[in-house]
Amino acid sequence: VTAAGAIGNIVDRIRLGYVVDFIYWHGGFTWPNFNVADILVCTGVGILLVFGNRTKAPDAKVAPAR
Repeated sequence: VTAAGAIGNIVDRIRLGYVVDFIYWHGGFTWPNFNVADILVCTGVGILLVFGNRTKAPDAKVAPAR
């Protein structure tokens, strides 16, 4: 997910010389413009933060067969 967002921003930067930000929230507050690639980058980083530090649970000890 992070790579897809990064690639999207890189393609815009190479093709146009800048990144196209086209999502703008209107309301009683000001929020920066962003695009789908930005959403993917942030989602990917969030997933890495949540799941990236988890270690594999140790295998259950199996008693030897008699």
